[in-house]
Amino acid sequence: MQNYKILFTGSVCSGKSTAIRSLSDIETLDTDARASDVTVRRKKNTTIAMDYGVLDLHDQARVHLYGTPGQERFRFIWEMLACEFAQDAIGIVLLVDNTRKDPFRDIRFYAKEFREYIKKRRLIIAVTHSDVEPNPSIQAYQACVREMGLMATVMFIDARDPRSVLGVVEELISAVELHVQWDELCERLLDGNGFSLDFYKPIYEETMLDAAMNKRGVLGVMHLDENQEILCSNIDSKPRKVLLKSVNKLSKALAEKAEFMGEVSNVVIAGPKVQTLSMFTDQEQALCLCSDNEISLPVLRQQASDLLQWSKENDYLV
Repeated sequence: MQNYKILFTGSVCSGKSTAIRSLSDIETLDTDARASDVTVRRKKNTTIAMDYGVLDLHDQARVHLYGTPGQERFRFIWEMLACEFAQDAIGIVLLVDNTRKDPFRDIRFYAKEFREYIKKRRLIIAVTHSDVEPNPSIQAYQACVREMGLMATVMFIDARDPRSVLGVVEELISAVELHVQWDELCERLLDGNGFSLDFYKPIYEETMLDAAMNKRGVLGVMHLDENQEILCSNIDSKPRKVLLKSVNKLSKALAEKAEFMGEVSNVVIAGPKVQTLSMFTDQEQALCLCSDNEISLPVLRQQASDLLQWSKENDYLV
């Protein structure tokens, strides 16, 4: 049995306990107590030690879900969870309440508190309650993350919706756990929680540009159709655009001239002191990425493949 761990943290009322309950196949272990401070204005009970749940991905893989208390006076529990229970976690999910007066302050605070923990793990910033307060936008969060120098993915989620929270787990685990049937798992969770597939609507519909920029290490994006027309791009450099288009044409020429190579689906231009320029194709579309040269090619390839697949199935807004 392959066991994975994910640590959920964030402020009071950000949705940590709710998110874990949405996913767990067991009755969640929680340590709620009646709120006795300013928290009582938002909720009657609050977590004072930890939340714990389990999600079975399939017969041979399981995810252990740990949630920290939100109040700062339980900071010692944060350290215990990070250093003992979830010290080998695959990632950390920072839930941010969009109705807070300054949600960016929460990101700065928790990024500092979990600084050493984040250095060795994937970080997902999951923004909740955007159905109540739509601003700040996802673009504002992405800008904040870049300014802070964090390598993080930003997602808007509904902690009550198993589909929404499962997307966070998929983002963390899909690259290393290749045999999960995510659609079937989603249906099982919805059935188990009594939801219909149409009960919740997506909170945020991403463009291809937003989705790509959310991927780790991606610094610029250009999405091309089968006719080399730009569907969306935030790469302003004209020479770089021309180069990426030429690379896309080169891949087709190589495939035609060198039959033994078969289809050329990706071309990468990299150097030790420059950003990496990559081109990935799938079914007559191409995704050109400018990325940090420290990101490994397999990770970049997986990210591009996911984006192109989602674009094909869900028709990202352009």
